[in-house]
Amino acid sequence: MMTASPGSLADRTLRLLRHPVLRRLAQAFFVAFLLMVFAFLLIRLIPGDPAMILLGDEATEEDVIAYRKLLGIDGSIPSQFGRYVSNLARGDFGVSIRSREPVLSIVQKRLPISLWLTVTTIFMTVLLALPLGVAAALYRRTWFGHAFQIGASVLVATPVFFSGLVLILLFAVQINLVPIAGYHAGFPANLYYLWLPALTINFVLVPVLARILQSSIVETSSEEFVEAAIIRGTQGWRFYWRYLLRPSLAPTVAALGYFAATVVSYAVIIEIIFNLPGIGMTLVDAVRNRDYPLVQGIVFLSGLLVVGLTFMADLVNGWLDPRAKIR
Repeated sequence: MMTASPGSLADRTLRLLRHPVLRRLAQAFFVAFLLMVFAFLLIRLIPGDPAMILLGDEATEEDVIAYRKLLGIDGSIPSQFGRYVSNLARGDFGVSIRSREPVLSIVQKRLPISLWLTVTTIFMTVLLALPLGVAAALYRRTWFGHAFQIGASVLVATPVFFSGLVLILLFAVQINLVPIAGYHAGFPANLYYLWLPALTINFVLVPVLARILQSSIVETSSEEFVEAAIIRGTQGWRFYWRYLLRPSLAPTVAALGYFAATVVSYAVIIEIIFNLPGIGMTLVDAVRNRDYPLVQGIVFLSGLLVVGLTFMADLVNGWLDPRAKIR
């Protein structure tokens, strides 16, 4: 029975390490490491002593020492970083200064609300942007195409906070279709409180995503394989999906992965406007109260979520269009 030589095993290992997906995964881990370093430096980049800033000038030396230990800024920088990494590896993100509750426990309570908002927003984005982008590409030289271009420009230029206030006045005050503010956990009752905030974000996302899809379809329609499909007489849904829409979705999915990440940042504004107790509202309260451990934890975990969404978008891109595979 023949066995693989060490050289061949090393070659296979080297080829495995050069796999595009593994290389992209390694890049994602590197970005996560940089994010961890940024979260570590967040407190330490503040001018002065954060413990003194929090306690004020009348604080005793014992109080300052205790607060430095609570914030994790006691000892040398290398020892602080080693302790920080060790705590993260155990799932310890510190304790909130204000509530004295573990940061991870607070995030576990508030993050699902923001995740539900993200999922609802992305679902509505796909539902609205796909047919709009396809129609804008097929009828780009008609009145519909011109109206789409003008409407998209107007919506993108409108600030999200203004759109949110207008929608609240329309759907909550005038029509009384949704509550002005608040949240109720549990599916599907939570959608009653989330669809209007998601629609507000979609006022920006849908026009951009539809224009990306429109441009991609127009570009794909000039490819040789599309002309060959037309010559062979391919028609119907098979032609539109296999030869026109599917190859055009790669840039759209890439943008959608980016938009899913930006919803996390939009959540800060949206949750304030609609009074949603999500991670964005929690971050604002933590910054206002100078709750540095909570700010660190939210920044790091939100960043990990963004990295994960971007990586998943890259994988879907490669499945939809071989030209967009990770290299």
